[in-house]
Amino acid sequence: MRRQSSKFRSHRLLILLLLVGSLWALVWTLTSVLVPSLAREALPSLQARLEPIGIGLGDVAFSGLRISPWLNGFVLSDLEARLDLNPRDRIQLRSQLDIATLEVRLTHPLSLRGAIHATGLEVRLDPSDRPSQLPFDRFSNARLAIGDLPLGDPRQTANAIREKLHALFFENHAVGEVEFSGAVVLDIDGVARVANLDTERVGETFKLRFREDDIRAIAQAKAMDLVPEQIEIVSLYPLRAPVILMLTDQARALAARYAPDDVWLQDAMRHVIWSFLLTRTFGPDFAITVTDAQELRPGNTPDERAMDYHNNAIGRRFVSEDIPLAALPRRIRKDPDVIRHPDEVEHFGEERLLR
Repeated sequence: MRRQSSKFRSHRLLILLLLVGSLWALVWTLTSVLVPSLAREALPSLQARLEPIGIGLGDVAFSGLRISPWLNGFVLSDLEARLDLNPRDRIQLRSQLDIATLEVRLTHPLSLRGAIHATGLEVRLDPSDRPSQLPFDRFSNARLAIGDLPLGDPRQTANAIREKLHALFFENHAVGEVEFSGAVVLDIDGVARVANLDTERVGETFKLRFREDDIRAIAQAKAMDLVPEQIEIVSLYPLRAPVILMLTDQARALAARYAPDDVWLQDAMRHVIWSFLLTRTFGPDFAITVTDAQELRPGNTPDERAMDYHNNAIGRRFVSEDIPLAALPRRIRKDPDVIRHPDEVEHFGEERLLR
């Protein structure tokens, strides 16, 4: 009798599980069928909600929309859209966004917070949409993952994504899960160079950096003799990297033009002009960080290293004195405070040497 009762209960439980599973499968199937058309119908409303916060969206298309079996997210396939990040101007939808797969997942149902994960991300920014601080306008073969987003309101979601991306790309210091990897195209003196960006985690924050091999390859292509410490610095400052490389090349070219036959005068000019350009562009503290890394190169004698440190300091001083760049070659030749040969270091004396 007990066995029959146990079998009966097991039979009922099995039927109940089958009914629940069938109901769940029916709901998931209906949702999967209805949601794509509902999503397309909701696009005009979404576009209207995004425009007041500075995001123009148009020509949106996708090949598929798949609902998660747990009904807590969805995956868009082959998403394409035209963008205008300044929709109040007269230029409309000239930037392009392509995403191979975009997953949106609800991780905290009660608070309606979740995450997005995009793969195969391609972005081409029109000049009218590219922020002036951003030295690249194309991202390719990229991956982006952002967590802890408010998913209940599209406007709040877009704002939160924009804030996290701004912190990562412009402050290089994003708190919370913000991961990016992908290739960008840098314009170095009119020549397009590809470099890969990745995030690295430092405690609870995420920072961007270039892959050092890419920076090394770009420097070699431009015949720039950067030491490993300088390559690391350039890698750690993605937004400044193209400008650092350009200023390095500019200082070398000017020194070669104005002192073609004197190795040590050319060395003095290169250091003074390079330090001057870095200081004028980024300020003295960052200029010291970059130029001091150069002096870690092995092989220099103590007097050669002292000459370089001193001339770097002279370059920073010339900025504080508002000396124009065009006046530097003549000033470097004539100024008694510039060291133009390592043999002059001994005669300068400790009190006159700058660092």
